[in-house]
Amino acid sequence: MRKFRTVLGVTLAGACALTAVPATASAAPSTALQQQAAADSTGTYYPVSPARLMDTRSGVGAPKAKLGPLSKVDLQVAGRGGVPGSGVGAVVLNVTITGPTMDSFVTAYPAGESRPDASSINFAKGWLGSNNVTVKLGAGGKVSVYNRNGSTDVVVDVVGYYAADNSFATPGGQYEWYAPERIFDTRNDPEGKPPAGVILDYSLDFGVDVNPHIKTLVFNLTAVAPAKAGFLTAWSGATNRPTSSTVNYGAGVNVPNLAFVQTTPCTGTEDGRWCTPGAPKFKIYTSAAAHVLVDLVGVVDDGASSFGMRFQPQSPTRIVDSRANKGITGALGANATARVQVPAELVTADTGVAVMNVTAVKPTKNTVVTVWPADIEEIGKPATSNLNPYANQVVSNAVLGIIEPTAAFNVHNLTGSTHLVADVVGTFYYPTGEPTEARGIAARGQLRKAEVTGSSHR
Repeated sequence: MRKFRTVLGVTLAGACALTAVPATASAAPSTALQQQAAADSTGTYYPVSPARLMDTRSGVGAPKAKLGPLSKVDLQVAGRGGVPGSGVGAVVLNVTITGPTMDSFVTAYPAGESRPDASSINFAKGWLGSNNVTVKLGAGGKVSVYNRNGSTDVVVDVVGYYAADNSFATPGGQYEWYAPERIFDTRNDPEGKPPAGVILDYSLDFGVDVNPHIKTLVFNLTAVAPAKAGFLTAWSGATNRPTSSTVNYGAGVNVPNLAFVQTTPCTGTEDGRWCTPGAPKFKIYTSAAAHVLVDLVGVVDDGASSFGMRFQPQSPTRIVDSRANKGITGALGANATARVQVPAELVTADTGVAVMNVTAVKPTKNTVVTVWPADIEEIGKPATSNLNPYANQVVSNAVLGIIEPTAAFNVHNLTGSTHLVADVVGTFYYPTGEPTEARGIAARGQLRKAEVTGSSHR
């Protein structure tokens, strides 16, 4: 991952340019690494077109009935929705909750294992929302979906999977982290809030050497102050808009969700009027009038990068629960930062990122929670958000937390005080065997420039 500075020039129907942002990009792959990738697919990522695996409202993948209290469904994942029937170690799901009758939580975990002390999505009575969930596949290629209290409808869409071994002849992509940074924000658009039914087109230009290798963008997507309940859908734009959703929101609330979004190259013809030919682009649709924020956290390449990482799934493990003084002592106060050390048994010297579900528990005020690496001097607290909880709310979001080089991350609370919970579901590791310390920011090369451009089609 090569550290460089991205100059942001956004053409959101005449929007003014935004501030420069730091990011990282891949270096050209070496022949040795390309040969290694050709022989090893373990831990690489394969995107699929979003496909619905479960919908209790219609009886897809589960009985046509709300999931009741203290009950679970063993959801068949392998062999469905573009996921192969074997050779899959973990899947990336988007889990949506709608119409819960009580405050509760849902946990997704490997079928056949004991239910862990962890949660995948937390919600209040009557809540509508989604969470990105990475989960290890269990017995028979299934995932258990458990509900704690009351009854709720649950919708599960798959967006990708990770190889468990070398079963696949062609390796998938490797993950490369970025210093968290807000790259698009429609609140800076002079035309105002995007209306219902709008499709926003965005493109990121990483340079001619890197652009062809970027296949998927990973970002935190937030809907801000929607006029009514609805959803955002992010997709490559190469096909018609899928029927699945990426972020589900209620009226007037700010709702984030981590998203793995496939890209398609800018064509250089009609697109060339606003984006660089060959640069990866994507689209976002909003069903209701709402502002849209995009915080970039990483990319998935074509597997040939010398700095790419592979995924190691784990059974969900709780590493933070400030209510029990685990990981963080007591509630995190206003404008306070806590440093969290990931337990040694969950990481190795090659671990770069912890894949977590982070939950804010009943903050005293509406607040913002932000996660960033603890011990990379060049990366300070970013102007991004991972959670946007309201007072007395219990809400979760997936976080790909950069923890190199010391297996630690920082977490900041903006206002009031809030308890925090974090559950690790896997890690990204460097497959080359080099010590993590050798991959520090300073070792990733000189600063480079790349231009990020965007356009909205109203």
